[in-house]
Amino acid sequence: FKRHLITHKTTKDLKCAHCDYATNYKPHFRDHLLTHNVIKDLQCNQCNYLTNNKDYLRRHVLKHAAAKNLKCSQCDYGTNNKSNFISHLLIHKNVKDLKCAQCDFATNYKSNFRR
Repeated sequence: FKRHLITHKTTKDLKCAHCDYATNYKPHFRDHLLTHNVIKDLQCNQCNYLTNNKDYLRRHVLKHAAAKNLKCSQCDYGTNNKSNFISHLLIHKNVKDLKCAQCDFATNYKSNFRR
C-alpha cells in the first residue's frame, strides 16, 4: 500500500532527460530509460522482435506458443503465463480486497496501488 500512497503525491521526482516521462518509482524509471537505448541486443529466435529487456523477451516468446496451457473456466481467456493467468482470474471477482485509506479507491490488483 505504500506504493499506492505515492499516487497522492502531486510531484514526480524522477524525470527523464530525453522526454517528458516522470515517475516516483525507481523500477519504472529504470525500465523507461531502456526505451531510449538504441542497442537492442536480445532477439526472439522465432521472429524479428528485438528488445534490451530480458523480461520483455521472455513474455514475447510465450506469444509464439500455439497451445495456451492455462485456460479460464469463466471465459475464453487463455495464456501460458502463470502470473498473467492469476491476474486475469481477479477480473471475475466482485469484491475488491485492497482499499486505499486516503480515498475511495479499491482494487484486487496490487499493481494498481503503484500507479
